[in-house]
Amino acid sequence: MWEWSDKLKLGKSSAFVKKDLRSLPQTEVDFEADFFVDAASSSGRHERWVGMVLERAFGGLLAVEDVRFPPPTVNSLATLLAHAMLRPLDAEDRQRPRRIYLRNRPQWQELLPHLRQLGIEVVLSEDLPRFREAVVEWIQQTKAKRLPSAHEIKVTLRKPFPDRKPTGFTNAMDLMEWTDAMSKGAYPSREVAVPSYDPMTVVPIHLAADELEAILTETTITRTKKLRPRLEAMAAEGKAIELDIHDWSQILLALCGTRAREKAVCKHSLGIARRIADHLAETLGIDAPSLRT
Repeated sequence: MWEWSDKLKLGKSSAFVKKDLRSLPQTEVDFEADFFVDAASSSGRHERWVGMVLERAFGGLLAVEDVRFPPPTVNSLATLLAHAMLRPLDAEDRQRPRRIYLRNRPQWQELLPHLRQLGIEVVLSEDLPRFREAVVEWIQQTKAKRLPSAHEIKVTLRKPFPDRKPTGFTNAMDLMEWTDAMSKGAYPSREVAVPSYDPMTVVPIHLAADELEAILTETTITRTKKLRPRLEAMAAEGKAIELDIHDWSQILLALCGTRAREKAVCKHSLGIARRIADHLAETLGIDAPSLRT
């Protein structure tokens, strides 16, 4: 779920669980890992990015995966490395490598301390010879009209990843991430022992008739047994909608996850979610969601 995010997500919802990886026996094996564009399988609307992990000494393929939400992020790399360690393709025993060679990319920086905590040395390099050989072989096996030279491939692999193009999907995911952070911010944590608000904090927000109708008819709120009747009752009174943080979170997630096919409907739902989120941020004294434009 979090592979689209530029911020590293670890733990139970991810493949990279340090407790599981730390329990693996450490060997003397070195890994190489990176991503490349499979031009032959890409289209004008969608680039196919592939990640690979190889055993450095002999070139054995340990993991190969498509990037679900290209271009690759630090979460794409974390997932790829975790799978190479926990379920290698070469049918060898599961292992923690002694060393991992990565291309020197700014996207990877957030993951490096966690790899080192696992006792894995990280080497940043401008060239990954085993990975490059594997990409050359991959491209040669495709049906590309023109096969680039080894030098062209080497140059291409060194290029920075492109910026993610903002879309309705990425904005919805950004808002969902913000909602998750807002909800968790209501509970004590290591960083904040006493939160400035709690899950029962009530925030009144005035919603227009068309906004309420969209929430009640075009989202999963229509199937709720408690929240929908409360919204309808408040709407009938013509006053502001007064809900606590938990309920507003439920509404935001429903608006971001609308299954409507019409782009106009999705855009409208996302606009409502953004307005609600901005109001919540102002009331709670937290940063508003920052959506890419």
